[in-house]
Amino acid sequence: MGHIFLLLLTWLGVVTAFSPTDTNPINLVVDQASGGFKLNVPNSTLSFNSADIFFQVNGKLYSTADGSLLYTTFASGLGTDPLGKYQYKSIHWQAGGVRVETYYRYYMDAPAVVFGQHFPDGANGTSVGNQEHTCTGFPTIALEGQAGLLAYLSFGGNMFGGASIGAGEWYYQTTGIRSGITGGPLAIFDRTLHTVVLSPFSQFMAASVWHNGTGGGTFGGEVNYGIMGDVENIPPNFDYQTILFYDKGINQALHEWGGTLMKQYGKTRARTESDFASNYIGYWTDNGAYYYYHTESGKNYEETMVDVMAYTKEAGIPYRYLQLDSWWYYKGVAGGVKTWDARPDVFPNGLRALYEKIGLPIVAHNRYWAKDTTYAKQNGGNYSFIVEKQSTTSMPIDMMFWDDLFTQSAEWGLIVYEQDWLDVEFKGLKATLSSTSLGKQWLMQFGQAASSHDLNIQYCMANPRHALQSVQIPAVTQARVSGDYHPGNEQWRIGIGSIMAHALGVRPYKDTFWSTTNQTGSPYGHATEPYPRLQAAVTTLSAGPVGPSDMVKGADVKLIMRSCNAEGLLLKPSRPATAIDLQIAQKAFQLDLGPKGEVWTTYSDISGFRFGIILAADLQVDWNITSVTAGFGEMMFGMAFTLPFTTTSLTPFGVASENLLLKQCGKDDFAVWYTSPFLNLLTNKTVMIIGETDKWVPMSPQRVTNIHTYGDTVELSLTGAPGEVVTMSYGIESKGWMETKCVLDEAGTATLNINKETCY
Repeated sequence: MGHIFLLLLTWLGVVTAFSPTDTNPINLVVDQASGGFKLNVPNSTLSFNSADIFFQVNGKLYSTADGSLLYTTFASGLGTDPLGKYQYKSIHWQAGGVRVETYYRYYMDAPAVVFGQHFPDGANGTSVGNQEHTCTGFPTIALEGQAGLLAYLSFGGNMFGGASIGAGEWYYQTTGIRSGITGGPLAIFDRTLHTVVLSPFSQFMAASVWHNGTGGGTFGGEVNYGIMGDVENIPPNFDYQTILFYDKGINQALHEWGGTLMKQYGKTRARTESDFASNYIGYWTDNGAYYYYHTESGKNYEETMVDVMAYTKEAGIPYRYLQLDSWWYYKGVAGGVKTWDARPDVFPNGLRALYEKIGLPIVAHNRYWAKDTTYAKQNGGNYSFIVEKQSTTSMPIDMMFWDDLFTQSAEWGLIVYEQDWLDVEFKGLKATLSSTSLGKQWLMQFGQAASSHDLNIQYCMANPRHALQSVQIPAVTQARVSGDYHPGNEQWRIGIGSIMAHALGVRPYKDTFWSTTNQTGSPYGHATEPYPRLQAAVTTLSAGPVGPSDMVKGADVKLIMRSCNAEGLLLKPSRPATAIDLQIAQKAFQLDLGPKGEVWTTYSDISGFRFGIILAADLQVDWNITSVTAGFGEMMFGMAFTLPFTTTSLTPFGVASENLLLKQCGKDDFAVWYTSPFLNLLTNKTVMIIGETDKWVPMSPQRVTNIHTYGDTVELSLTGAPGEVVTMSYGIESKGWMETKCVLDEAGTATLNINKETCY
């Protein structure tokens, strides 16, 4: 209680404190009259003060700053919701005769506080005339203190918040916080990586964060959470919440924050983990692909795609689906979608004929809807759309539209609906920016229709608000976290962006890539891909879709097959590779806290054993990493190694005191290190498993389904394609390093007995 006592001494007014628990250590005290708060986390430098509360009502701003927001009553008590038991305190206000309520929920079984705004009567005249601001503010957090104590990570822009990531120090002159319509979750941490995460917790499409800098500038001031600034009316009983979640470690805090949102709304990872297009390799034709708005000479797209599939089959690349990008359907005003159907100049025999010829399911791209779309009643169609005179886009508001669209698409094999340009569709209409419900309705409608038709959804160009809304939409299983690929560009840097996607139960997608450097005759002039190995490694370690896009006879088959088994099943780690905490801390504090470059980690968990993977790329100076700083925890003692495997690369690894030196490297000579624990047998012999040395993930749960140790025996259960030859490498004390080739049976299984060096 010492921290709370100090807060009480330094803050005049009638204050009330929440009672910390073993699970929730956050110290939080509330001033009953002003509604403000002071918050800190013990054993850290995380400490925050509230700024002024405000509400725009009937065209006027009511605020605690000038006393125009009038306090009426205070209440407190206990409650329960999906997160468990909580203590609550609520303050009722009058904003020009309109009742509003602000409240706190302090959870006893989770390290979280939820801040709420409630409107019993609703409110009119709420717009402040600026979509980048908020028309309400609670919580509001002051930017205070000196540099060097705290830092922040701010998700923003499109690509699931990964396109415009901000990081820097949190103090009275902070700049760079992503806010407004494209703003997103905010992580604030100290030098010991104690972290709080702030984000909307409900009404995701109506909510915004606004960094209101000092004097209307871009630095200092306060961070406000509330309703979008252009919303004109708030309906009766509307309730908006913001969550503050605490944990130790940036990755850990964001992961648990995301899990908390998923728990609140009942979303699990099961559907994402079963997503066909995230589990099998596919061929892509989007921006950056060889055949993006580009066909073989003298051929149409139908002939070109048939040729691609024939070539890849002959070459031994087991593509399991085909992605069709924006080149196949009808465009209208401003390049929007007029009719989502195949043009005869593209597919003369229609999409169903293509589907039947190639025998593969389809992932299909869609843009924003044009104002002249043929589906809208305003244009002679059958469905209700919002069409605005001043806008070039439109939006369906008719559930039957989505049901009919997806019913028709089933005829040509659609398995994933890729909704691109989500940011443009949302920002392109006054109706969506001025409504508390329309944005959510739009996403929920096509999400529910997708579920009804057993389709999954990929979000592309999604702002953080779309990303957060996905926790209520089980069909959203994958999302682009990078900008568009072009041969040779830098969009492979997805280590930070993947953190939020994984936290929200969605597989991150890096976008397509070329597997060879030179592909003549491409639509990109003389562009080349100088780092195909890096592209392949990053997309495989993302644990999301893998979609090469090479020309006919232009693929590096051996490189592509490093990602999958003989039938195209991706051999992935247990979770996406993400930037380590100290990389983020280095980016934010600009001190010698972490690596100066990209250091990402992931792992495969199999039968209680953890096999680590560390990727280092574009690393400016050497840097030491441990199992703890890698995010592996206190691993069993073992060794780290690189591939191709040599005994000279073996380095002790597995406990906090064992450092692994990551040498300076670029993008061509990037390094991937693997860690494997020692398996100590009853006979005092030690076994170490290397795995498949020709794969990016040599020990993948998609290949090794079980590790069984008994007596002096270690057995691996292997799975894959019937007849597939799987070569496993390992070491046995006193015998040395060896490998065994296993031929999988008709069921696609085999058991490797390491001690006997045989398969059966």
